[in-house]
Amino acid sequence: MGIFKANKAQRCQRNPLGHNKRMKTAPVTLSKLLALLDKAQTEEDVKAAWAKTLGMDYNTSDDHDLYTPQVLFEFKFDRQLAQAASRAPVVAQVMYYLRRLKFGESKKAIPAHFCIADKTACAIGEVADWRVLFTDDAGHFDWDLRPSSPDPALVAAVRKHPAFDQLHPRVLHIAPEAQSALDTLAGLLANAPGVRVGDKKRITEENFEGVFDYWNEVFGESVRNGYKSSRYFVADIQPGRTQIKADEGKVFFQVGPEELKIKKILAQDYERFWSLYEKCDDAQALRGIIAKTDRLTDEVDRRTHGEFFTPLPFAKKGLDYLEKQLGRNWWKSGNYRLWDMAAGSGNLQYALPAAALKYCHLSTLYREDVEHCERLFPGAHIFQYDYLNDDIGNLFAGGGELNGQGGFDFDAEATWKMPLALRRDLNNPDLKWVILINPPFATSQGGGAAGSNKTSVSMTRLQLKMHADNLGETSRELFAQFLYRIRREFKGRHAWLGLFSKLKYVNAGNDQKLRDDVFRYKFARGFMFSSVNFSGTSRSSQFPVGFLLWNLKVTKALEAQTILLDVFDTSVQKTGTKALSADHRDAFLSKWVERPAARVTFPPLSSAITVKTSGPDLRDRVSEGFLASLMCKGNDFQNQNMTALLSGPYASAGSHSVTAGNFEKSMIVHAVRRLPKAEWHNDRDQFMQPQKTPTATFTSDCVVWSLFSNSNNTVAMKDVAYGGNTYQIENHLFPFPVKEARAWKISDADIKLQLTQADDRFASSWLAARKLSPQSQAVLDAARAVYQCYFAHLSELRTARFKIDTWDAGWWQIRSALADRELGAAELAAVKPVTDKLKAKLLPQLQNYGFLS
Repeated sequence: MGIFKANKAQRCQRNPLGHNKRMKTAPVTLSKLLALLDKAQTEEDVKAAWAKTLGMDYNTSDDHDLYTPQVLFEFKFDRQLAQAASRAPVVAQVMYYLRRLKFGESKKAIPAHFCIADKTACAIGEVADWRVLFTDDAGHFDWDLRPSSPDPALVAAVRKHPAFDQLHPRVLHIAPEAQSALDTLAGLLANAPGVRVGDKKRITEENFEGVFDYWNEVFGESVRNGYKSSRYFVADIQPGRTQIKADEGKVFFQVGPEELKIKKILAQDYERFWSLYEKCDDAQALRGIIAKTDRLTDEVDRRTHGEFFTPLPFAKKGLDYLEKQLGRNWWKSGNYRLWDMAAGSGNLQYALPAAALKYCHLSTLYREDVEHCERLFPGAHIFQYDYLNDDIGNLFAGGGELNGQGGFDFDAEATWKMPLALRRDLNNPDLKWVILINPPFATSQGGGAAGSNKTSVSMTRLQLKMHADNLGETSRELFAQFLYRIRREFKGRHAWLGLFSKLKYVNAGNDQKLRDDVFRYKFARGFMFSSVNFSGTSRSSQFPVGFLLWNLKVTKALEAQTILLDVFDTSVQKTGTKALSADHRDAFLSKWVERPAARVTFPPLSSAITVKTSGPDLRDRVSEGFLASLMCKGNDFQNQNMTALLSGPYASAGSHSVTAGNFEKSMIVHAVRRLPKAEWHNDRDQFMQPQKTPTATFTSDCVVWSLFSNSNNTVAMKDVAYGGNTYQIENHLFPFPVKEARAWKISDADIKLQLTQADDRFASSWLAARKLSPQSQAVLDAARAVYQCYFAHLSELRTARFKIDTWDAGWWQIRSALADRELGAAELAAVKPVTDKLKAKLLPQLQNYGFLS
């Protein structure tokens, strides 16, 4: 019997109307509320004051401020709600919450009333009066935005709505108004939950699965006998297909034309559920739900987990953007065909209306995915197909060619793996196309340690064609191979490409030839979200994933376009916009610094003091006049942590020798790459060459910041053995003159003796010849105290641990040695605030100079 064995407490816990959240009895006094509000310092304090006064338990799930089944509350700190201009945006925010309750998968009832309140006033409205706004069936408003930043058009509509004039603010310092508001709220909250519901929740083709999950939780055990519970659910949501006899505790289900099933169900549970939802009388929505009934018992893991599965909420958002571009029900005319060449488990098409499926071609690599999609998408054309290998010979040998009418002529004599139905559609010049795809992103790597790279993942027949077209390293990417064939099949056709992918194809240097020779389309619209939304991805290494919609009919270089994307958070709320730059790689910052030829052997370093002596990628050459090595792998934010200064060649790609000739530019590059905060949304942004010559002050500020940053790992080491020779590694970035250092207290006799014969290092001479800004001078002064502390305590430090044998120890060695003995904490701590001030000065200049795309 299942549900009948549940005790009262268990039934209350699953009750969406909030019976388990009973009102606490508390005297409703104005003086109590005013006293609490007078002490309030934040919005949370205001919320607590109202909740305590009215005896309300907190229910803030679903991102509502405070929910009860009778009243939905929205609190502010001091919004001056008595003013209409301040009140309207808060009411608009409430509309977002009501819409979520109406159309979302929350089990909560829609309250009959809402209340907005702050420290000075409150207003109470009836939900039914506002139904036309929060339902918004015509799509007049942008519901993707965060409720706290509502659509201005919605705010304007709130101001014009007749009910707005009736939403009288009750001013709290006017005792009669305030007491009246408290009495009204107390009366509403005292009502039994569900006595009066503000509106019923709608069951749609978009939310029916969540509704079924709740329905099945309550009634599943009672109906599961002979039929799947989903069949009873489909009957139950249709008007006239069920009847309850409350006195007998029975529900009659018309599951078929001549099939009547009687099930024992508690009347109070059944009536409670249908006090929350309205029956679905939309014929089109019902057809879609019925067509998708098999999904209700499909394995949940299949559609929600997996490395390559686009998260369903964002896949649905992609369909929304497609609809914004092509119009509502774009598929309904029959003039469009949709093809997903990497359909997998069908997540991208999951939210498509059932009526659209007959216009869809879904191909996937694996037979089990074909069988899965056949269950999910009845009526769609689903087939197994290897898009990067099948029919390549035919396609590129003249077997498939665009004809003069915009269709595709297929060689009838050739053997095709592509099904005839798809070939016929491609041959129809009157059809328009939507390519909706999330192609795989595996890349074949060259070189590296044995077994460490995917050396054969991209070895496809299509890659050979790309090699023949001189597309270079981009041909190693499966993603690029998909785009290459798509260009072949849809060039010149009326087609839209809806592409879920990383964003590197828009701006990465390695994909420049792809942008030059293949991907030259007009951007239409799109959005981006964090990779953390994909199952199994790391929160610590997030990167942006985009859905970009491209018009394949129009040829246009990406560099000539403004690519502006909406940005969504993990709750699929719009938080802002992001402009992507598609500048040519020749303008990248990595091309700015002159890199003299490296011909002199020198010990390569894998860290500040670790010499790398073996491995497949041993880079042991420096330039004449070598001062340091700037490790600067790649050119985008994702490589920010691969930016550092070292005293030997970095044992990998992406570094260059710093010499007197490129010193200033190298220090600027180091600062530019390290100063901005790397976040998921800028992870693939490129650093650019400056658009004007940096001033002397900007340059010296970058030099000083770099010298005392944590990524300055330059050191001095004595008698370093490498390749059968012995080397002396000097720290050319020692910042202070030898004459000054000799005057400091030095506790180590050997170091003191070395200083008597030492010469100034490059950095100290460079600094001595410049007039520093006040911010840079402050950093230099604070760092001087650290150096003086270090020299004074040298005899107490474990210098061997950090390979300190010479007077010109590096910033990394000095900091590490002091921290190791817990010395100089105050001096080291004093460096941070002054370097932060210098950073704050430099950051806005990066944008002004054009270093940030």
